Amino acid sequence: MLNRLLSFVAMLLFALPVCGQITASMPPTQETNAGKTYFPADDLDAIDSLALVEQGLPTAFMIDPSIVSNRLASLQNVIPLNYNFQTHQFVEYFAFRKAEFTQRMLEKRDLYFPLYEKYLKQYNLPDELKYLSLIESGLEPRALSNKGAGGLWQFMPYTARGDFGLRVDGVVDERFDPEKATEAACKYLKQLYRVFGDWHLALAAYNTGPGNVKRAIRKCGKSDFWGIYNCLPKQTRAYVPQFIAMDYMMNYHYDHAIHAEKWVKKIPFDTIQVKGYLNLTRLKQFASIHVDTFQFINPHLIGTTIPNDNKTVIVHIPSSRFEYFKTNRQAILDSASFVSQKQSDSLAALFVDKLVKRRYKVKRGQSIYDVARVLQVSVLELKHLNHLKTTRIKRGKQLVYFARVREKVMQNSNDTTVIAGESKERIKVKKAKIRYHKVRSGDTLSDIAERYQGLTVTKLKKLNRMRASTTLRPGMRLRIS
Repeated sequence: MLNRLLSFVAMLLFALPVCGQITASMPPTQETNAGKTYFPADDLDAIDSLALVEQGLPTAFMIDPSIVSNRLASLQNVIPLNYNFQTHQFVEYFAFRKAEFTQRMLEKRDLYFPLYEKYLKQYNLPDELKYLSLIESGLEPRALSNKGAGGLWQFMPYTARGDFGLRVDGVVDERFDPEKATEAACKYLKQLYRVFGDWHLALAAYNTGPGNVKRAIRKCGKSDFWGIYNCLPKQTRAYVPQFIAMDYMMNYHYDHAIHAEKWVKKIPFDTIQVKGYLNLTRLKQFASIHVDTFQFINPHLIGTTIPNDNKTVIVHIPSSRFEYFKTNRQAILDSASFVSQKQSDSLAALFVDKLVKRRYKVKRGQSIYDVARVLQVSVLELKHLNHLKTTRIKRGKQLVYFARVREKVMQNSNDTTVIAGESKERIKVKKAKIRYHKVRSGDTLSDIAERYQGLTVTKLKKLNRMRASTTLRPGMRLRIS
């Protein structure tokens, strides 16, 4: 019994140095028993639990704590870069377990850091906030979380639309536009700092929402991040330490043998404004723009078509193709506007479908979806054209829509001239046979929609009654018509 008591007391004395904050003057005690050396956990839950500390076990780090502590002190600008057990764990996490992630961030940062620095300076915000996007999205402009947050700065749709006026619909998602999303993020961070007056709390609020941070302050009775640490959601507890660790890694990666190997190059582009229907697949084809290049410089365009509404859409054209596009602008845009399936794939002689305004009388038992199928237009377009706030329509209601008419156009050296108009009658739609697409590994909704004429992401979702949380899995059958 006495031996057990002495062993317990010895363990308590041995564990005391690691129960508080680790500093450069308190190097971690090495584990004496072989096989029990602590290495950073690979999952955030294990890191958050800090089980080894709670059990009183000693810890051994792979990087000297005094080195990390001194480097963080030298890096600190406006936002405090506290050194403690949590931040050290994430330094090692990004240095060893997630070294490949850190390398990818180094390879991609030159794409976005100049943009971030521009807006941070414009809004008088700390320059080190540019590292926040790395842990938000991994510098993926079209990143989507399982909760629906999207873009480089991970905005929820309602926040993006309601608070910052970004367009988020089935055609354009400006959360994926690096320029607009970055400016919105700067506005939001400035608002949060104004509310809390503390950058760590502002960052926590960016992650979990200001309401949750205020509740944590009331619950813990403290007014700083480390004081309310235990009252925050687990993901948010890891958020500030990750930010500090990423700041460290972006500045001292060479000391941990991590460096960029394949730099992601920026693609210069010019901008055009489009209003009215445009088939983006045809636009890429006639302007000779590679599909991957077009998507890379237009992450905000999430469908394969731009509908015929009153909203102007920004489209980026790679600078390497812009001279050709300018020379053939009218022919290219005409050919991408309601292109007939029977037309030639040449700019020399094109049969282009133009739009003529028509009216349709709703029949008994028809829903707006039935009418949209009959007229071969989207429900969104019908609602916009007829100023409908809901999808409910009554029998006998006159709905405005645009019908297709075919015109032959010829290209000369400078422009495109209409030679002859053909049928002015509305194209009658036969009952289409239902078709399906079998999802393959790597397929996305945009990829699938682009493969089939007249199919959009919005239409694909409606045909299959898909929710925002629906995940594509290989083998799934999706209705495409």
